[in-house]
Amino acid sequence: LLPSPLISIFLSSSFTVFSAPINEDSMTLFHGEDFHILLPAPGLEVTFQNRSAQRSPDVVLMRGGVVVNNKTKLNRQLSHLIIDAVGEEHEGVYMVKNPEKPEDVRRITLTVRDCSNEQIIKYGDNYHIQLSGVIPPITLEYKPSAVEANQTSRPALVLLTRTGLSRDGYQGRISVSKQQVTLSTVTGADEGSYTVRDAEGVIQRKVCLNVKEIIIYIALFAFQAKETLGFQDRLSLEGSVIVLDQATGRDEGQFKIIDFLGFTVSTVHLSVQPYKLESLYVAIIALLGLLVFLLLVCLLSCLIKVKKRAKRAAALEKIAQNAGKEDEGEAFREVVKNITKLSEESKHSQGDNTEKSQSTEVDIKVSICDIFLLKLRL
Repeated sequence: LLPSPLISIFLSSSFTVFSAPINEDSMTLFHGEDFHILLPAPGLEVTFQNRSAQRSPDVVLMRGGVVVNNKTKLNRQLSHLIIDAVGEEHEGVYMVKNPEKPEDVRRITLTVRDCSNEQIIKYGDNYHIQLSGVIPPITLEYKPSAVEANQTSRPALVLLTRTGLSRDGYQGRISVSKQQVTLSTVTGADEGSYTVRDAEGVIQRKVCLNVKEIIIYIALFAFQAKETLGFQDRLSLEGSVIVLDQATGRDEGQFKIIDFLGFTVSTVHLSVQPYKLESLYVAIIALLGLLVFLLLVCLLSCLIKVKKRAKRAAALEKIAQNAGKEDEGEAFREVVKNITKLSEESKHSQGDNTEKSQSTEVDIKVSICDIFLLKLRL
């Protein structure tokens, strides 16, 4: 039997080995991309477990810092192990181990997309795949997104054969020209990878389709009204347009339109704000108010001037009437008549302009001077 101290050391070391954490990483690459595995220390061991053949033994890619597989290579800095142009056969788990530190283990799960690039198309738009350099007739294959992302080894569905026959559900949706193949009116059910093969069956294109919902932001200005939560009396369908009547603050939120397969067609973000005038209208109303104010000021000024002129005319008329009672000669009476006539005309000329008013005042002043001169002569 082992001494108790040795037993405790053995148990503690065993516990340390089995409980050592493993660094878990995952990576997704497009078909044809290069896979770079980081080598943090020299003398490492790298193995590969194929996803489609999990019962087969691990494939050793590197041992003791030396590459032992002809499908891999080291970069110039010896810092990464490179696998060129990954495909479906490279999907699986890669283990990076350090023989000097058994607890230092890194586990990398690689997923390879069944396409070399991805194109994002809005729901309902047409999807085009370029065919430049591809010898017709072509064959179009398809893998749904769930299969493309996780089960790339499964066979694809043939949507279009070399003879031009389309799969059920795709009749009338696929058209081929010399430049491109088009899938019309895409939906969420069309997401996945598409493979184009030439006349000899060689793969020429591997592309992925990602269908995005249509996102719309709407801000409404609503008058204050009685708010209700029900939509049954306010929501209606007019052709291909959904109408919401009498929107209120309680209608704010996110509205989703979903097709019969459960895919989101569009998302509408609705916000309702209190009604307010546009800044242009506010500026116009302010200018009109200022104009009305200026007109009122001008009118008041004119009324004040007319009132002053009326007072002056009344005073002159009174002087003329008193002067006419005295016997001061025929010439003096003639002047008084002219002044009286001028004052009467001044009373009824309230619409005259300022220049005319000033001229009349000068004439009246001159006439008064004539009166006093005549008095002195007489």
